[in-house]
Amino acid sequence: MKKGILTLAVLASFSSMAVIAEEAKTDGPDMADPTAVYAYAGLAYGNKGLDFEAMAVLTKTDTQRSGFIFEAKDILDEDNKPGAFGNDVSSRNFRLRYGSINTTNGLGGFADIVAAEHPFFGNMVVAQAGPVATIPLGDNIYIWPMLLVGGVVAEDNTNQLLENAGKLAYAAAIEKGASQAQAAGIGQAAQDSADKQLASNNLTSEGMDWMTTTGTVMTYVRYQPHDDFFALGSIRYTTALSGKEWDTDIADGGLQMASTAWDLKLGYYLTKTQTITLFYAGDNTSADDKYSLGYKFAF
Repeated sequence: MKKGILTLAVLASFSSMAVIAEEAKTDGPDMADPTAVYAYAGLAYGNKGLDFEAMAVLTKTDTQRSGFIFEAKDILDEDNKPGAFGNDVSSRNFRLRYGSINTTNGLGGFADIVAAEHPFFGNMVVAQAGPVATIPLGDNIYIWPMLLVGGVVAEDNTNQLLENAGKLAYAAAIEKGASQAQAAGIGQAAQDSADKQLASNNLTSEGMDWMTTTGTVMTYVRYQPHDDFFALGSIRYTTALSGKEWDTDIADGGLQMASTAWDLKLGYYLTKTQTITLFYAGDNTSADDKYSLGYKFAF
């Protein structure tokens, strides 16, 4: 009898907690909104290592909010990929974002700066900025279209490219179906030409150079059929407006970056200030897709 009373008491306490949590989830920050401004910190771990993310609120009024988001991604990733010059290239990258949103009409501005390592040019910074809008499509679906313009600053290792012109030409010829003998001849001819340029000029720049001006169209889409669950996806397309082509092979003078990328986040509210998420991201290059499990806490 005592066990039965104790069991009923425990079940009753859990039921009360569930009701409180259910009520509380509806009055916290909208953690499924990519433009929502609130203080938080989050961690995620997956096949490419550990990610950290945090937001600091700058302004918060009845009609306007703004804040900074800092991200460090693939922190523990040791699966470095070989670069063009035999060096190891880390996938570790850092991102700083600034956003300002009008809570009355859903219009705002967005700035995005990413620092990473390019497999051919060394250190690289991609900075873009532009407007964002909030568009509801019914009760459960929202979209946030963005139009960003910016550019790429990177180390210009043209000298190293010339020193390895033969290897690059050989690899490109093999990829196009040439025999090893044919590829070797093509590689040797490319290296001979590059050696002549090396003898007459020193083409390695010091510091960072402006590589290209970029334009990006990006859209977030959120589907939330229940207060506790949400799906948030995004897709972006980036192209070069001037300078080096964004997605052209490095051997042809481009940056060899992904022109199209996408991701999907499935989230669940533990409480009004805590979520857990499953995350997937991919692009149109041969790079491995990314998977992770994340936790976020709003202060």
